[in-house]
Amino acid sequence: MPYLGRDLNAGNYLKLDDISSQFNGSTTTFNLTSGGEAFFPGSAFSILVSLGGVIQEPESAFQINLSQIIFAAPPQSSDDFFCIALGVALGVGVPADGTVSTEKLVDGSVTADKLAANVGGVGISSAGDSIGIGITQLNFVGTGNTFLYNAGTNTLDISISGGNAGAGGTWASSPVGVHTTKLVGINTTTVTGVASSEGALQTHGNIAITDGSLIIDQIVGQSINIPSGKNGLLIGPTTVAVGVTVDVAPGSTLVVV
Repeated sequence: MPYLGRDLNAGNYLKLDDISSQFNGSTTTFNLTSGGEAFFPGSAFSILVSLGGVIQEPESAFQINLSQIIFAAPPQSSDDFFCIALGVALGVGVPADGTVSTEKLVDGSVTADKLAANVGGVGISSAGDSIGIGITQLNFVGTGNTFLYNAGTNTLDISISGGNAGAGGTWASSPVGVHTTKLVGINTTTVTGVASSEGALQTHGNIAITDGSLIIDQIVGQSINIPSGKNGLLIGPTTVAVGVTVDVAPGSTLVVV
């Protein structure tokens, strides 16, 4: 039948206080304690009792009533005693503040969703202005980025170089020039796209537009190809360097002014 009394809410295996000093050969009922505090086993089957070196049978040799043990026969004053609480159920409530350590957390138990929901992750700022909070991943595009962690302020300083810069990240730099796939393309060594690409300003030599004047070299130092369906313009007098060719596709025109 079910037992009466308080439910199982103490700790794990433990040894109860010795009550043998109360044995007198006539008393059968004694209070069970642990560390001087009343202990409620719950049932006779949840404790192991030794009396005079003999293990006692639950419900036959003794019974439990709340925090009291009642022996079928009174213990003698010469009898020794010990009692072990066997795996009494542990009542787990809300952990106290500062009691849960990293070692107690299962790997992967804190997810990105939980971090974002609790405003976790990383707070990002630029020149002191907040960009966002709860960011859990940073993705740096390009090469040459450097990172410096400041332990004193617990901040990470990031320097981005050698990657994309300017024009909203549409320009890319190199030791020999600048080019872009946007409307205007400038490259000092190679042509952006194909020679027939539209909407691109491409130069191999020196060219400048100053106060409305177009200024170019008088010497053509690299071969020129005017593809089909295109027209070319040179400002003369112009000298074509040795080994350099000017090819004009059939139907196309090269004008020297």
